[in-house]
Amino acid sequence: MRRAGVLTGGAVALMLLGAVCLPRHLASPPRSAIATPASLHISVEQGSLILRGSLPTERSKTTILEQAHTLAAKTRMRVIDQFTVDQQVKTAAWVDMVPQLLPVFGVMVERGSIIIDGRSLLVNGQVAGHREKAEILQALAPVIRAGLRIEDRVVVVSRTASSSAPVPLSALQLLLNQVLTKSSIEFEPKSATITPKGQVVLDHIITLLQRAPDTPIEIAGHTDAGGEAEYNMQLSRRRAEAVKQYLTSHGLPNPFTVIGYGSTRPLAPGRSPSGLHQNERIELLM
Repeated sequence: MRRAGVLTGGAVALMLLGAVCLPRHLASPPRSAIATPASLHISVEQGSLILRGSLPTERSKTTILEQAHTLAAKTRMRVIDQFTVDQQVKTAAWVDMVPQLLPVFGVMVERGSIIIDGRSLLVNGQVAGHREKAEILQALAPVIRAGLRIEDRVVVVSRTASSSAPVPLSALQLLLNQVLTKSSIEFEPKSATITPKGQVVLDHIITLLQRAPDTPIEIAGHTDAGGEAEYNMQLSRRRAEAVKQYLTSHGLPNPFTVIGYGSTRPLAPGRSPSGLHQNERIELLM
């Protein structure tokens, strides 16, 4: 009887042990990884068609590259593939539409870009006339049905107009101020790396500064009040230097002066998010 009782007690103990330990040994269903949205940044720069972004499948990348090489063969551009393929990237309806969007670069003059961040499509570039601009917007229209909002920054320029034609500097300064008020030059957080959207703004600025190639220009960097004063001063100057490098690398001959003001010249008082964002800026002064 004692032996039977011991066996019975042992069995009960094993059952209890199993009830406690089994859930620890059984692998719980893995949590699904948080999918990141697909993104795209295609640009034409100095005779090259540069493709950047994160795509969900190799098939989507291959399809886009095939169309890119077809366009490059017609326009004598070089294709630079900087795409990444990641299974954690969430597929989107607009991804399959990208090959049909690429021909718009054949309509643009010198440079242009398309940026998709999952919510909007930003198109930037220069065209010879309003008919060409209408063709581009018509080609981009299908992405609206895919849930994207189009931001149109296509500029119509005259092929016959001289880019060096004299322009009143006061009028040109006003145009620069309007551009920078509407769309600031963005940088990566705590960095002097210009974001793709910041490059789009600079491309627009380049078209304006080409009309005054000999005019001295001050590039002034400003930060918000976060961080140490000395760090802000250095960061603002590095950002201004990055803007100068971008402008000169795209052919602008202007004599540029770079200065960093840190957080010493705020536009908005206080530390509200909107005020901090407004204070962190680049100014171009003639």
